[in-house]
Amino acid sequence: MWTCRNCNVSFDADHVEPEVDEEGFFFLCPACDYRNKLVDTGPDATGRPKLGQSDE
Repeated sequence: MWTCRNCNVSFDADHVEPEVDEEGFFFLCPACDYRNKLVDTGPDATGRPKLGQSDE
């Protein structure tokens, strides 16, 4: 689950598309369009980045 830091709505990580740009990984909240930072927590079984939210 990822939670928007602006409107506090939670989303299943499988239903929100993560994005990456020059500032890093993030997802846009479908409810309010807030840019929420994601962190790379290490590779998954296929070698792709596993993403999560930091406590910040």
